[in-house]
Amino acid sequence: MLKLAGCICILLASCGMAYSLVTGLRKQISQTEALLDFFTAMEGEITYSRCPLPELLLHLSRHQPQPYQEILVQGSRKMEDNSEADIPVLWKDACAQYRPQLALADDDYGVLLRMGEIFAYDSMEASLQLLALCRKKLAASIESRSAEFAGRRKLYCCLCGMAGLFAIIILL
Repeated sequence: MLKLAGCICILLASCGMAYSLVTGLRKQISQTEALLDFFTAMEGEITYSRCPLPELLLHLSRHQPQPYQEILVQGSRKMEDNSEADIPVLWKDACAQYRPQLALADDDYGVLLRMGEIFAYDSMEASLQLLALCRKKLAASIESRSAEFAGRRKLYCCLCGMAGLFAIIILL
């Protein structure tokens, strides 16, 4: 009876591990999609708003999901407090504080960090061109991750299930 309970616990743990990995993949894709939406909103604000950067970030933060909302608020505060500092450095500092909360891949996180360079340009055209490039990179990343999702989900489920079965066989 005790071995049966152990086998059930092992099987449940391996299924839980597979579920956790698949949920992580979904979260990564959804946060990258939210980042793409953020860049789209930023493009509209840069084009039509013409307000100072800290106000622009606060305005954008009202419409963004977590953790992007917190990053924007923190970036706005840092830029208001240190008006003479380098904007890309302040943006990287604000993003670095929330890195553990972001489920972004390293290349997508690098695109988020490039947002500071967009803020630093004096020319609106240069900012919009860099923003369009970043949006293309994110769209390609979302497309590739979505294409890989089904295969990885099946792989994670099979590997975790087989690991659980092997552990049960060893237990018996």
